[in-house]
Amino acid sequence: MDNRKINSYGIVGSIYANYIIQSIALIVIMQFSQDLTKQLNTDLLGLGYVASGIGIGKIFLMFAGGILSDKFGRKLFIYLGMVCYAIFFIGMTFCTNIHIAFCLAIAVGAGNSFLDTGSMPALTECFPRSAGSASVLIKAFISIGTLILPFIVTFFNTNEIWYGWAFLGFTAYLVINGLILFPQNFPNKDTAIKGNGGTENYFKAKPKFVFEGILLILMGFTTTATFVIILQWLPTIAINGVNMSDLEAKQLISYYSTASIISVFVTAFIVKNLLKPIFCIIILPLLSAIVLMLFYFNISPMMCVIAAIGMGFTAAGGVLQLTLVVMQQLFPTRKGIAVGCMYTFSGLSFIVIPLIVPKLAMYDVSYAILIDFFIALASVILGSIVLYRFKQVIDMTKI
Repeated sequence: MDNRKINSYGIVGSIYANYIIQSIALIVIMQFSQDLTKQLNTDLLGLGYVASGIGIGKIFLMFAGGILSDKFGRKLFIYLGMVCYAIFFIGMTFCTNIHIAFCLAIAVGAGNSFLDTGSMPALTECFPRSAGSASVLIKAFISIGTLILPFIVTFFNTNEIWYGWAFLGFTAYLVINGLILFPQNFPNKDTAIKGNGGTENYFKAKPKFVFEGILLILMGFTTTATFVIILQWLPTIAINGVNMSDLEAKQLISYYSTASIISVFVTAFIVKNLLKPIFCIIILPLLSAIVLMLFYFNISPMMCVIAAIGMGFTAAGGVLQLTLVVMQQLFPTRKGIAVGCMYTFSGLSFIVIPLIVPKLAMYDVSYAILIDFFIALASVILGSIVLYRFKQVIDMTKI
């Protein structure tokens, strides 16, 4: 029996703090584009090449990170993620070669993979009775990072401060958080999500990874693609579909982001007190599908605003994280590989969607809405099948 004292709040606090820096690392290259183009002696196209390394590191290491996290534990992979980010920030500060910069961007993707495969299972292991709320709240801290970075960039540019101090400051942030996390003892990596009364024995039969596991992994793609399409294409739809001004169209993303942040806290409350995650992963995509269908039949300025708020609330408020919680409920000893598989397919949506949607939108921007509707509907269908299997293998009165 493990008698080590475990401070779950201390561990989770450090994990959430890491997600602020993770979201900053993902967009910092383009935010400091003027400084970095000069330093690397390139243009925005070259900087885009550098930034593409992030996706490569993320896609190719997520699955391996999940398998190894299940084998070696969560703390190691959280630290590996932090080290990768530190390498990027320090390296990029002094890098002058675009190809080395590309390799440093791959380190960001690797850090993203390692941090996710260590942190997401650790959250459910620290709070097995409220895994849904703990997982969904990550979205709020990701939003904090993307919210504060533009202010940091503006401050540095306005006061003509060398951008490298920001990068070194982010590194110092990681070091401090690493020192805070170091003495913490993590829960056993096989800790299962607990149901009512604190029971872990809520199974009636053995779940099948090759069936419901694969369906949930596919939902990693569909739940992400649903909000990616709106995030990337709503301004274009508004400009080309209803002649909205460029400024007004970009403002829609602010409505979307605000709604997604509010949704995080509402969803966390709902899964804690009212509905199990298995029901939320059907209801939220269904609401997204309804919003998209209304939008398709009435593309107007007002409906663009409603769609931005509606999709931010229903599609971007933590559906992916709740889908992951359901997967971890079904496969409590394979939580790392669950994160690896699901987040790999989630990452694929960022590659596949830009290849498909622009070709459809060339004919008619409304096709982007229609394809999003069918993807959201696919989530509802997949989730409904998973619910059927969920009820067969899990005693619903015990979770």
